[in-house]
Amino acid sequence: MSEPTGQMRFNESLANYTSWRVGGLAERFYQPADKADLIRFVQNLPENEPLFWMGLGSNLLVRDGGIRGTVINTKNRLKVMQCVDDETIYVEAGVPCALVAKFCAEQGWVGAEFLAGIPGTMGGALKMNAGAFGGETWKIVQKIEMLNRRGKVFTKSAQEFESSYRHVNLKADEWFLASTFKLEKGDTSESQQNIKALLVKRANSQPTNQPSCGSVFKNPTGDYAARLIEAAGLKGFKIGGAQVSEKHANFIINTGNATAADIEQLMTFVQVQIAQKYGINLQTEVCIVGEKLNAKHIERAQDFGMVAVLMGGNSAERDVSLRSGAAVHAALVARGVNALAVDVTGNVIDSLANLDVDRVFNIIHGRGGEDGVLQGVLDVLKLPYTGSGVLASALAMDKLRTKLCWRGANLPTPNWFVLKTENDIDACIEVLGFPIIVKPALEGSSIGMSKAKNRAELVVALEIALACNCEVYAEAWVTGDEYTVSILQGQALPIIRLETPHEFYDYEAKYNSTTTQYHCPCGLNAEQELQLQQLALQASGIIRVEGWARVDVFIDQNGQAQLIEINTVPGMTEHSLVPMAAKQVGIDFNTLVWRILETSIRK
Repeated sequence: MSEPTGQMRFNESLANYTSWRVGGLAERFYQPADKADLIRFVQNLPENEPLFWMGLGSNLLVRDGGIRGTVINTKNRLKVMQCVDDETIYVEAGVPCALVAKFCAEQGWVGAEFLAGIPGTMGGALKMNAGAFGGETWKIVQKIEMLNRRGKVFTKSAQEFESSYRHVNLKADEWFLASTFKLEKGDTSESQQNIKALLVKRANSQPTNQPSCGSVFKNPTGDYAARLIEAAGLKGFKIGGAQVSEKHANFIINTGNATAADIEQLMTFVQVQIAQKYGINLQTEVCIVGEKLNAKHIERAQDFGMVAVLMGGNSAERDVSLRSGAAVHAALVARGVNALAVDVTGNVIDSLANLDVDRVFNIIHGRGGEDGVLQGVLDVLKLPYTGSGVLASALAMDKLRTKLCWRGANLPTPNWFVLKTENDIDACIEVLGFPIIVKPALEGSSIGMSKAKNRAELVVALEIALACNCEVYAEAWVTGDEYTVSILQGQALPIIRLETPHEFYDYEAKYNSTTTQYHCPCGLNAEQELQLQQLALQASGIIRVEGWARVDVFIDQNGQAQLIEINTVPGMTEHSLVPMAAKQVGIDFNTLVWRILETSIRK
């Protein structure tokens, strides 16, 4: 048997092959040279190799975690299209539907005009019984050429398949290679005019110039999904970079920076809203495949190996880190993990010297542990670690650079003014007015922060912040409610609303006060909480945060969210917020620590 001659690539981004322009990696990605090559390729595969077929990638959502196994891409590969006789046409699975419609019109056949409105290949149209403008694929099918898992080719008649609205019964290990359509002769000019009219109608009614997958939801009996979604006031509604089209409500578009998770969550949100308002359960037309972008889940403690819990450090947050580290170490030991508590008092390389460890749980807060320095050392030592990498850690630790990234991405954050000396104070007052809050850019736990209500207080606040030996800025004071959104393995946890009698949520309120109140549920309605969670996910995504984090945000008196900062190594003490949020969804402290440790596996 000859060897396949197509193109094999590894870890190929599927975002390049889907009409939504999103999707993770394919472990293996094969583009056959032609039908014969495809058959040889399948025949040579191990029996247990997972296979997924795709054409133009429309009507398809590939999750951000990608697809394991092999993806076979037939776009521009299975492209034979030819007349069989005066009333039948043979079309391979990789031919775009629009080309089939055009070819049939040129041959003087009628009945295939609707294919011009289907943005996919014939393989996908057969699998989904795709339709447009009143026509359906299986109404013109005569027979089908199939390929099974063993590489055997065989033919079936259309009567051997049960087709319904956007569905065809198909065995798991059988795929469409080609089809024969039976059509009738008609007025060629009229047929071509029909196609042009349908394409004009499509362009006028659908967002054809923006990344989408076509219609997302099936039309319920006696109604239209688009009408229901528009009536619910969801046109233009966004989650992250995904948006319900303002042109056609049954389309979800990628506005430029959407993830597959954004799109999937928006689909779910629309379904929930329609079910609540109208009692109708919208069914999706979209094929959703692949894995969500989460860390690998570990079942056995021994699979982690020896874990060094790094704590302490030399920053102003040393005491908090020691408390967090002790709690984390105890939780890992309780779960059977071979964990070693390491108090870092100097160079981390010296602290790890002569220790035979397999990975690191980093719980050093502040500079030296949260700012990319430790992450860089561990990368050089080739030691996997929890949380974000070098770049994200460095950006998130620098609150000023974080705000610049957010502002550059048009995310809401309060205005600010950089203060270098007392000479900058008058210009700052002119720009921001009072009250304001003064912050050292490289400190956490509210260390060095002060509220200023007048010039004298601003002078003192600047002196306190400059003592932290880093860049200082003043930020416009936000009057409103303070919230925090914890993120774990790519998912936003329930939001916590903070309430303190202090001027703001300072060090004392965070770690020592008994008067600080934590509200979870936070008091927002379901839609508001979802929007705030999505904002936090988007804000962390822009910084390229990984694993776990906590995003702090205010909602001002106008109802506008204002991003404040992001923490990539949040506290894990008895007063800490991430454990509180996790508890609301049934994740106890020991399990939370385990889940955070899992984030080290992907490195």
